[in-house]
Amino acid sequence: MQSLINTFLDIVKWPLALLMLLLVIPAFKTDMLILQDGVNRMVLTWFFLPMLAMIVAWFTVPGFYGSFLSIFEHEATHMLFAVLTFHSPRNIEINQGVGGSFSFRGRGNWLIALAPYFFPTFAVLVMAASLLYAWTGEPLPNQYWAVFGVMTGYHIASTLLEIHPKQTDFKVAGYVFSLLFLPGANLISYGILLSFACYGPVGIGRFIRSLIDQTSLFIGIFV
Repeated sequence: MQSLINTFLDIVKWPLALLMLLLVIPAFKTDMLILQDGVNRMVLTWFFLPMLAMIVAWFTVPGFYGSFLSIFEHEATHMLFAVLTFHSPRNIEINQGVGGSFSFRGRGNWLIALAPYFFPTFAVLVMAASLLYAWTGEPLPNQYWAVFGVMTGYHIASTLLEIHPKQTDFKVAGYVFSLLFLPGANLISYGILLSFACYGPVGIGRFIRSLIDQTSLFIGIFV
């Protein structure tokens, strides 16, 4: 199964890179539409303010960057996508203030290498928790959205610091591919987070529909 998935990812690698390049403008427009239509006082207070506070803290408070938690989240995201593509984890090392490493059995693929740079693991876990809370039949409390904002801000700040030309993960995936793939992938990823913050779980479907509409409009300019 591992070999089959790796072969599939090799086949779709460059078509997907071109697709992400195509989606940059539609995804950006979709994100702006969500900001325009979906943001209200609750979202500003309980999502954006905690998100911005986390970003400011990350860049100003000593100890955030290079902390055990930030390194663990990065390496755990590598591990998550290794497992999802049927690679058996071997070892994960975390050296606080220095960095970490993750090893697995198998050839690997570009998805494992790039996952931490577009997939917000902690924020996705908070989103998943909303499904469990839904069983209570009660609306999500404001504190939930504050935690979600903090986790979103955490991913923004950590990703900004982790993306640089010397990043070895980009060498594994290929520098040109990483440059083509990551902008669109991040606009989509953050668009989903933003739409979830504005509309709740139904926001994910709303984002996808809006992205499809904006992509159709964008392609229509050229055909």
